[in-house]
Amino acid sequence: MLAFCPGALYLSFVNQSTPPQSTQRVLLVAYYFPPLGMGGTQRVAKWAKYFLRLGWEVTIITVKPIAYYAFDDSLLDELKSARIIRTGSLDPARLLYLFRRKKERHASGKEGSTSWLYWFLIPDARILWLPFALWRAWREIRRQKIPFIVTSGPPHSSHFIGWILSRLTGVKWVSDFRDSWLQGNLLPTPTALHRWLHRMMEKRILTDAHAVTATSQMLVETLAGIGQRQTGTTHFLPNGYDADDFAAPVSKTDDCFDVAYVGAISSFADPRTLLEGFRLFVETVQLSPAETRLHFIGADVTGKLATWVRENGLDEYVNAGGYVPHHEAIKAMRQADLLVYLVRPDSFHALIPGKTFEYIAAGKPVLAIGDRIEGMQWLMQHAAVRHCDFHAIDAIHCALLAFYDEFYKSELPKTSSPATEFSREWQAKKLAEILSSILHS
Repeated sequence: MLAFCPGALYLSFVNQSTPPQSTQRVLLVAYYFPPLGMGGTQRVAKWAKYFLRLGWEVTIITVKPIAYYAFDDSLLDELKSARIIRTGSLDPARLLYLFRRKKERHASGKEGSTSWLYWFLIPDARILWLPFALWRAWREIRRQKIPFIVTSGPPHSSHFIGWILSRLTGVKWVSDFRDSWLQGNLLPTPTALHRWLHRMMEKRILTDAHAVTATSQMLVETLAGIGQRQTGTTHFLPNGYDADDFAAPVSKTDDCFDVAYVGAISSFADPRTLLEGFRLFVETVQLSPAETRLHFIGADVTGKLATWVRENGLDEYVNAGGYVPHHEAIKAMRQADLLVYLVRPDSFHALIPGKTFEYIAAGKPVLAIGDRIEGMQWLMQHAAVRHCDFHAIDAIHCALLAFYDEFYKSELPKTSSPATEFSREWQAKKLAEILSSILHS
């Protein structure tokens, strides 16, 4: 006769399900993660891809489906051996998805449509995801004996998952900043009290993380100062390009002068002066739509691009295809004759947009319009660039004429292969080194 012993069953479960301690297990926490699209989701996804190739066991904590601007299922094709855990949430994007009668994917709204939430949800609306993600992350750390956790923000509320778990479990924690917190006014703070609370939260995260990574050198310096961090514990880990995305050959079958902007249309990347300059260029050279095209590849977050195109009489010259899977965006970059880089006036100078290093990897000339943020400076160092001030429509017009003249003469400049340290693979190796360095700190 067999006797049922709950204690024995529990011990048997623990012994079978708890693996031995390994220093090559990592938990990545990212609210924005594929199949969500746009540049912010790719950073952690590419880390996971190359961690797997390096032999690491990777677990990702992210959110269940939400209402969002863009989707790219193809980004998940590289992560089939990763453990991806999707949790519930009570944040507005998740609730909007749940309460829709139809669950098909479409844009969740325009910029600024939820800014009122920052009065009540601090530091951001995704704080309502924290309890769900925290619970699942704690379970995975205990079950798998994971020694490392990396939290990526925005949303900056996700950093508190790492902050809490590092105290509860002793896990080593890296806080990754894809954007600044308070600097550059990227995050609304309605009152002085809100700003003070944000400042205290930011300082606590930056003081207590075992290591901090950031996407720009200026941001690294800023964050290190806020947290009064020891030298060597705050690291520049930029966004980059994935060499695999550029491996397949591409070709162009027509003689059209193709100008392309790849990325979201937003308050940060305003195309109106580009459209005015392009209109003058077309009128000056008297080109037909078969001879030149202006392509916009990416989500129109403003919802105003079609109106701006119509106001300039460029409907026949502009192709606004909206958001496309990342591999198609890369293909469009490589097939274009000229790429456009847009930065609005008075932008936070510590920004390096995610496409910067992909533009460099594409090897094409670039018309750079706007403020000389850090990303613009990297581009000007490593690509063939003509720069124009944002409101200098005549200069934009003249730059387009110069590029077209080079195109007509088959003399468009090309750049050599990008530096290895801009690659996603190199960045994953660098992050692995950072994790190893803090293991015994």
